[in-house]
Amino acid sequence: MSAGNLPLDLGELLARFCMSFVFLWSGITKAYDRSAGKAEIAELGLPYPVLLLTLTVLCQAVCGLMVLLGFWTRLGALVLLGFTVVATLLAHVSHVVTDEKKGQQLTTIFEHLAIVGGFMFLIIYGAGTLSIDSWLR
Repeated sequence: MSAGNLPLDLGELLARFCMSFVFLWSGITKAYDRSAGKAEIAELGLPYPVLLLTLTVLCQAVCGLMVLLGFWTRLGALVLLGFTVVATLLAHVSHVVTDEKKGQQLTTIFEHLAIVGGFMFLIIYGAGTLSIDSWLR
């Protein structure tokens, strides 16, 4: 590990925290309130709510931690990028045409697009100096 620029290093760590927080929060919340998580999946009309809830919690919690800690960051970011795209398509894009709250749905889609862009950045450039990935090199 080389000596880095502390403000830049802290900025990278803060960015990973921001990228991972929503997924960690969502995964932990769904794990503690499984009935609400299953209801959310069922509301989307998806089959196998118990299986999908379990996979969602694992994906959000494990990959969220990977991004936060900077451990196998690119893999964690890639999985969460895919998760975000699929979740956006299933939960928001299909409602744009039919939902009376079209503007709100579009805003959510654009917010998810920004999250995808952040994950692309992590995939391309990695976690930065203050990460397990960096310390293992």
